[in-house]
Amino acid sequence: MYGMLLESIMYFGRLEYGEIVWEKIREDAGCKTADFNTHQIYSDSIFLQMATSCSNVLGKGDVNDYMRFFGRCFVRYCSHYHYDKMLRVTGRHFCQFLREMDNLHSQMRFGFPKMKSPSMVVTEYNREGALLQYRSSRTGLSHYLMGQLLQIANDFFDMPLNVEIISEESEARTQCTTFRLDFDNGGFVDEMVQKRRGFDREPLPSDSFELGTLFHQFPFGMVLGPELRIRYGGEKILMLLGMDVIGSPFTQHFIIQKPHTLLSWEAIIMFQNVVWEVESKNLPFNATTANSLDAFREKPPRRGSSQAPWSTDRSSLSSSRGLLLKGQMYIVKELNIALFLCMPLLNNLVEMREMGLFLNDLSMHDLSREMVLAGWQHCSRLQIMYNRAEEYSTKLEDSHKKNEEAKAKGDELLYSMLPRKVADILRQGNDPYEICQTFEEVTVLFAEVSLAEECVGMGAMDYLKIINGLYNVLDNTLEKYFVFKVETVGGVYMVVGGAPEHRADHCSQVASLALQMIEEVARSTSGSHGLRIGMHLGPVAAGVVGLKLPRYCLFGDTVNTASRMQTNGQVGRVHISEKCAKELEKFDFITTFRGKIQIKGKGEMNTYWLEGKAEPKSKFSWK
Repeated sequence: MYGMLLESIMYFGRLEYGEIVWEKIREDAGCKTADFNTHQIYSDSIFLQMATSCSNVLGKGDVNDYMRFFGRCFVRYCSHYHYDKMLRVTGRHFCQFLREMDNLHSQMRFGFPKMKSPSMVVTEYNREGALLQYRSSRTGLSHYLMGQLLQIANDFFDMPLNVEIISEESEARTQCTTFRLDFDNGGFVDEMVQKRRGFDREPLPSDSFELGTLFHQFPFGMVLGPELRIRYGGEKILMLLGMDVIGSPFTQHFIIQKPHTLLSWEAIIMFQNVVWEVESKNLPFNATTANSLDAFREKPPRRGSSQAPWSTDRSSLSSSRGLLLKGQMYIVKELNIALFLCMPLLNNLVEMREMGLFLNDLSMHDLSREMVLAGWQHCSRLQIMYNRAEEYSTKLEDSHKKNEEAKAKGDELLYSMLPRKVADILRQGNDPYEICQTFEEVTVLFAEVSLAEECVGMGAMDYLKIINGLYNVLDNTLEKYFVFKVETVGGVYMVVGGAPEHRADHCSQVASLALQMIEEVARSTSGSHGLRIGMHLGPVAAGVVGLKLPRYCLFGDTVNTASRMQTNGQVGRVHISEKCAKELEKFDFITTFRGKIQIKGKGEMNTYWLEGKAEPKSKFSWK
């Protein structure tokens, strides 16, 4: 799906639930970015993930409720950015609007060429509402459409609407959903009755219906019977395909490109108000097309009416194999026939010549002549514009890709400096003061690198290289635990557990980290270097300090006490406070009493050594 749909739910999701709550929803959905490019393609699964996360985080409503909310968001988004002008002129009545949706999607594909547009058909209607049949290659979007219909009825037609799903079926690769729409449809029904009365005043006798006269105006048109065979054709279509088409099945000679349905008499009745596009499977060999016959052999099928109408490149033209016809299927009930009143879609004079056609073959009563001539007259200028647009689109995609890569690198750097939760709040433009917090209990660790005696007096660069290698070891070890690295100053390494996100086992996490840090440093340096670690547990205040180089800092006596534990410790051991030791006993850690020692600024304190963790007890006892 295009990013425009995701933009709408991001914009109105923030307005509806607030920045902080919506960020939680986005994170729960695993959505890495909050910004989407309007014309970029994204996975359809994002919709369902966001709806599921809304239900989980908000704790009310189910997935379908939020899919309907997303549908409403898209209509509101269109109105907010003035994209609703095209929607408002689609139909005078709501039922007319529904009947024109397929034609609207057909026009929108020129701006969104990769759009997989659904098909919507009103199968029945009365004064109380209508039945709407919705077909889509995507699954799970029925309730999204319901939300759109509800918002459109409210905003554009100022009327209440009730939508109910009657049935859902799978047809090959498409999902078919039938809705019952309850609304005041009296205006549309009265208009249709008025039209029928106008036709009934002067009925058309069957013997006065001159097909020859009609198809003089539509030289490419055809007549189909209920058996779906071609009963009659216009002069030009017979000239191109030969008289053998008379009496043969329509699908023997044509491929249906739009609407997305299998050809049947019921489908023709259902899609009378939808533009049909069909392409001939081949053109016969004749003197007119002999010179270009090779161009039609072993080529891919025509790209359809979305092909650039100003292209004069012969290689692109020769990729089209058949003639594309666009028009309306119209049922004549009196004669029990269907008229396909159509016109050919020709990109330019070169393609017209390859088809074996001339200007006088085209009708004077439609725009086919003007379209071909206009394409020829503006060919050069529009070709340049088209090439420039393609270059600009390519550059835009490259720029967007580089921007995403730069953004990912920036996020990675930011998350290395600040906790992810805090960084995301700051990226939304919030004041750093607003995210200052107090924590009743966290665990703070200080670790100081102790280098071997032979390192004394070495150069600054050599010293830096050794310290950097040790810090890389500590950073890799840190990633295995739910803790946050606050800072490194000189040879001191500071870590906190339980902030900015509280965890009940924060002391256990930090203690396990401390023991493994000592083991990893000793192993990586073969015992030549070591760590002196101190830990303490207590309350702190935390927040972001600084503007040019913001840092997440901790304040309070707990930080000072943890630092004193480290400075009064021993290399290769973890020195902890009494409060910390009592907490670790709950998690089966082994501690030994060191004794009372004098701590600067604190006086005498009972301190302990963290020795390790007890082996888990067996569930079975052997006698």
